[in-house]
Amino acid sequence: MKIIWPLILISYASLFVFGISDNIRGPLFPEILKEFNISDSMGSLMFALSSLSGFVASHFARNLLRRFDRRSILQWACIGITLTMIGLAVSPNFYVFLVFSVLFGLNSGIIGLVPNVLVPLGSTPEKKQQLLSGLHAMYGIASLIAPMLVAGISFLTGNWRYTFAFTSLAPLTLYFYSLHKSHHPHHQKPKVSKEEHKENKKKNFKPQVFLAFMVSFAVAAEVMISSRLALYMRREWNFDLEMSSLYVTCFFIALLLGRLLFTGIKFKRSIQFQLSGCLIVTALLIVCGLLVHPLFLAAAGFSIAPFYPLAIALISTEFPQDLDTAVSYMMATDSMMLAIMHLSVGKLSDGFGIHQALYIGIFFLSFSFLLVNSYQFFFKRPANFKNN
Repeated sequence: MKIIWPLILISYASLFVFGISDNIRGPLFPEILKEFNISDSMGSLMFALSSLSGFVASHFARNLLRRFDRRSILQWACIGITLTMIGLAVSPNFYVFLVFSVLFGLNSGIIGLVPNVLVPLGSTPEKKQQLLSGLHAMYGIASLIAPMLVAGISFLTGNWRYTFAFTSLAPLTLYFYSLHKSHHPHHQKPKVSKEEHKENKKKNFKPQVFLAFMVSFAVAAEVMISSRLALYMRREWNFDLEMSSLYVTCFFIALLLGRLLFTGIKFKRSIQFQLSGCLIVTALLIVCGLLVHPLFLAAAGFSIAPFYPLAIALISTEFPQDLDTAVSYMMATDSMMLAIMHLSVGKLSDGFGIHQALYIGIFFLSFSFLLVNSYQFFFKRPANFKNN
């Protein structure tokens, strides 16, 4: 079996687009609050509604993936996210901005889902974990570029809206790249009979949802830091837009380095051990970041970085014949958990301040840790979990 490079390349490009589009909103959050004169709770709706619509998109993606080839689905999402980014740029008031946030979530949910299916399909068993780490390193690269892009465009134009408009070029470019002839033979519609689909759903539903929540609690903690770090630095440390964006950049540098480390090195410890270690170290760094210095919050990007690709590698090994469904459950629960996180952090920030609100990250990491270490007990599947 050989690596199918067109699948790998389009997946890497897709996750880069997803990362750049998703992560410009965090550094711009203080400017959006000021522009529309709204509270933290109200402003959090822009994240929460896009996450909820991402949940809807991930849920219905399972039906789309059974009816259409993956490249066509990806192309529709590229056009959709291009239009919504332009809509966010020109929104005359916050309610129109929220409508486009919902549309953004619907389309970005698809762009984030498809690569996590394509890379396991295009890789060899020996290289799967490393190629998945490489995939999510692309998210790290995009996330690193995003705050620098925000700072640069804000410096040149003095207006946050231009960042959304400029970023709309990324999904548009991905759409044109997907038309290249090298992708034609590799995106056939999955061939699964209705009977086989029903049997897989009945057998795999509980463990798939269990693992989906395990991932989603960790993702909620990661996104909490990336989306609120700029606001935290502005309010607690009185930094300006450029300096607060620099701390977000440091977080994404750490995230990228963590992903690149796992791309180049395959560790011999069990996946369970590695996942648990990621969560424990991240929790300690959040506490240090809030009690000692916010650079520890930026450093948390390094410790949480391997969690997602390790989890995807586990899921693709556990459910090789039902990967579309497993990943769609994971993306759906990610979206739901992110909506809960954004609303919770917004409410806590209004009531107790942004400093106290960020402690909720420990809660999310603790739940993920419990699920990591109880999966084997509930589902008796030690082969893939205890061994790497």
